Amino acid sequence: MRHIHPIQPVLVILLVVILWYMRKKQGPQPGAAAKGGPGEPRAAVTKPKEEKTPEAIYMDLRQKALQRMPGSIDVELRENQPHGLVMEMEMSGSVVTLACFVDGDAGVYYKTGGGMKGGIGHETVRNAAKEAVALTEQVLPRMIKTTNFPLPGAERVRFYVLTSQGVFTTETSRQSLSEQSALSPLFYAGQEVVSQMRMVQEQRAAAVPA
Repeated sequence: MRHIHPIQPVLVILLVVILWYMRKKQGPQPGAAAKGGPGEPRAAVTKPKEEKTPEAIYMDLRQKALQRMPGSIDVELRENQPHGLVMEMEMSGSVVTLACFVDGDAGVYYKTGGGMKGGIGHETVRNAAKEAVALTEQVLPRMIKTTNFPLPGAERVRFYVLTSQGVFTTETSRQSLSEQSALSPLFYAGQEVVSQMRMVQEQRAAAVPA
């Protein structure tokens, strides 16, 4: 029977330790997972989905309205005919935005969150929205072309008119609108759109069983 020299097991263990150390120093081998043994599938790293704040949602909706192009509206337009109106009013440190378009679509968005969409599905809203957009042609010569879209200042109302030539804007005080300025008809037409949308919302709420 062959005898094993006492030093042989020690050398084997030392060799295994050296090999393990060298592999660890070289890092994970190709095909090996960051955690777990070689060949195990790498676990997918998923980041928790960040929920948007009400203000972030509002700004997204506002931007989409301001950037809406005439080609996205299924209405045949005359040359240079406005296809949309965005009217914004500062209220107690917040802002309410009305967006309406030549096809009768409309939406109301609140900077603090919430609002109303889908106005095109209701005849009264469609008619009011179309009327408001039609009135923009009367005030368009008083506006300036812009590529910046600031929110209105305190106690101010800002109008944006969307055309194939770009976006035009003007801003005025709420007090001047009550004094029958040239922008007053457009302001009250926008208010009528909001009123019609609120009526639709109230009718929906009344139809839901308690």
